[in-house]
Amino acid sequence: MAKKAYKFSNETLEFIEIKQTRSSLIKKIGIYFIASIIVSLGYFYIFLKVSDTPEEIALRQENIELLQSYNDLNSKVANITKEFSSIEKRDENIYRAIFDVSPFELRDGGSGGSDKYLNYANIKNKELVVNSAKKINRLSERLKVEDKSLKDLEKLALNKKTELLHTPAIQPVENNDLLRTGSGFGLRYHPILKIYRPHEGQDFICPKGAEVYATADGKVSSVRRSTTFGRVVEINHGYGFLSLYGHLSGFNINKGQNVKRGDIIGYVGNTGLSSGNHLHYEIHKNGQPINPIPYFFNDLSPDEFVQMRMIADSIKQSMD
Repeated sequence: MAKKAYKFSNETLEFIEIKQTRSSLIKKIGIYFIASIIVSLGYFYIFLKVSDTPEEIALRQENIELLQSYNDLNSKVANITKEFSSIEKRDENIYRAIFDVSPFELRDGGSGGSDKYLNYANIKNKELVVNSAKKINRLSERLKVEDKSLKDLEKLALNKKTELLHTPAIQPVENNDLLRTGSGFGLRYHPILKIYRPHEGQDFICPKGAEVYATADGKVSSVRRSTTFGRVVEINHGYGFLSLYGHLSGFNINKGQNVKRGDIIGYVGNTGLSSGNHLHYEIHKNGQPINPIPYFFNDLSPDEFVQMRMIADSIKQSMD
């Protein structure tokens, strides 16, 4: 039951009941209703300000995860860049040194202008995105440069492989335990001419008919008889190398024939100015005779190399 309202009358000095009209009641209800809406809106506004919606919470968590992913990727890019720098150093300091070529001229690849980053102008966290893009672009440019360098080195390796096949690398006869090693390169006493003269090769003391091998790939440039070397074979290996095999008893090849390392080209003999059955073997590099022993590297261990040098140097009289 609604409570009654009263007011005091100064005229009658009595409390008079206030009769509420329909319009005043509606007005009062309207005021309460509007006040309630205002208070509710106030509370709702405060709630929005101090609390997050589910969408905002999800977005905030997504941002945290994206930032963590960015940091992880940035760390990986740094590690890749470090490894790539190591590859570049090996390229410059080892591989190119092996092939005796100058450092790669295009090592510092261009990274382009700044216009390529204009698309990131309106992106949130633009600085992070642009920084990552620059690192990746720089790494991409360096990768292109290194790819070009390695392709060049691959060509050099193929050429080097061919050159090595054409470089004398074995002894021209079987020489187990180095027992067939004779007089070596240098000034030697000639057994027939009885004078000291340059001995421009390496002697191998072998029985007549012992097989003589080509020491590298090449083309037979001469098969002939000479006063000095008797029956002699010369092979042009290319790359400045020529090998000579003297005092042979017979031939197993013809002039102009292509030979491979290890092919039998003739047989040991005692022809020409020779004091006994043996092979006189020479190597010429760019037209100049050189000591053959360093070019037996496929046959000799380091200790055997030293031993052979000692034997060859100690025999002061050649056989031719």
